[in-house]
Amino acid sequence: MSLSATRRFAGEAASVAALAAAKAPAAPVAAAASAARALANGADIVVTTEQGKALPGPSGLVFTAGPGEVTRVTVSTAARSLLGTPVGLGHRTIAATAMASRAGVAALTERTTAVPELPTVPAAIEARLFGATGALTVGERALLGQTTFRVADLVAELGRILATREGGTETGVAMVAEASFKPAELLTALATLYQDSARSSAQAADILAVLRRLALGGAADETALPFSGVISLSGDDPDLTLAAPLRPLEFIQAVMRARLAQGAINVELKSPITGINAVSVMMVSEKASAAVLIGGEDGLVGIPSIRIATRFIVGGLAIPGADALELPLEVTLSSGDARIRRIVCGPAGPEVAVIGRPVRASVAFAAEMTASPAGASDYVRLLAAEGLTAWGKGRSSFAEDPPVDMVFRPGGGNAVASLRAPIDFANRLERLAAETQVLVSLEGNARNVMSEGGVRDEIERLIVGSVKPVDAVLSSVFATFGIVPGKMDVVAAGATCNTATLLGEVK
Repeated sequence: MSLSATRRFAGEAASVAALAAAKAPAAPVAAAASAARALANGADIVVTTEQGKALPGPSGLVFTAGPGEVTRVTVSTAARSLLGTPVGLGHRTIAATAMASRAGVAALTERTTAVPELPTVPAAIEARLFGATGALTVGERALLGQTTFRVADLVAELGRILATREGGTETGVAMVAEASFKPAELLTALATLYQDSARSSAQAADILAVLRRLALGGAADETALPFSGVISLSGDDPDLTLAAPLRPLEFIQAVMRARLAQGAINVELKSPITGINAVSVMMVSEKASAAVLIGGEDGLVGIPSIRIATRFIVGGLAIPGADALELPLEVTLSSGDARIRRIVCGPAGPEVAVIGRPVRASVAFAAEMTASPAGASDYVRLLAAEGLTAWGKGRSSFAEDPPVDMVFRPGGGNAVASLRAPIDFANRLERLAAETQVLVSLEGNARNVMSEGGVRDEIERLIVGSVKPVDAVLSSVFATFGIVPGKMDVVAAGATCNTATLLGEVK
């Protein structure tokens, strides 16, 4: 080979050999030699393998031979070189070195138990997402939370759906991981997992019927969802078995959250609870976050940030000519997530270091600049009757808590850690109500009906009295998507060190 081709070959062979050696700690020398010679195509090469550590130095990583988890491999061979005469050829030894270390793959699952207080709220949202027959009953929601399925089985079924879509082309985990599926396809794949057991189990038959109904609900908007926003896969086929069993309800909620990242959805609720005449709700998320991760360092699971804009019509206002108040509230749910910081592959087995934090929440009046009174900003109109206008202003939010460090040593079953923060959303609403600033304008005959102070007192009374029903509606919206502000459970079901990663430049 020419000099340039030999250099290129030696570099590739050293990298491949280092990765192979790191993956085979029991026999690194043989693994490196075999991998390098497979690329050599019969060429004469020398493969040298060393174990040790790689520590940061002033200009890169410095390798120190001895006990350690880093493998350094040097591949040397001869190349032809011109000697300065038209026909004279000589040989020159070319060597290349690469370092690699064992790398791990871990499975994390976000798991939060949330039960909506008001059944009409999830029913309206589910019908909007899955079609007219897509709303779940209280019993069906409980049923879907009682059983589990294997992520590996779901991925296999989605592979078959993808193969059919692609004209029979064989698909694997990597293709499923990068594909997008319509919600109906995801639900159909999940339903298929219960077909066999439905023949002998009444519970499985009921689950199958519910899932099929959701899949065939006739949703008006069938946006294809990137599967990575529901379940994130970056491992190989065997790694799928690392994931904790997933409940159908958890999967459905993950699909619903992923849908919010594709565009806003709107629902209208009529009299969802005593004291609330109507509510309009708009929900949207900037990006999706997977509920299940099978991957390596920097992989993430969790809840995406979600913006919820609402307009409550609150009845019971005791002001002549006005019997209801508008409360335009905007809730911001910050993302809650768990990220793999490090997977240590030691003699005692993998150790997974995770950093995370639960969902936080803030609530404020959704200010409309065009409706603000002259000379004031950030106010929103609460009431507009003949000669009477009232505006409100307020915000209540939680301070950001520092992230929580967790260490999992999966091996003997699911390891669970609960991320919690001191948060009470009802308390946030109470504070908002107590600190709301109200401006009142009276014109014409309205001056003779009630004083500004009387109007202000009545509005403030009704805002304080609406806290509990407003909290019931908003908490039910959160729970529909599997969200409890201030709480998130993380499950680490398994980890393995069956892969390797190349390290930086060798010094």
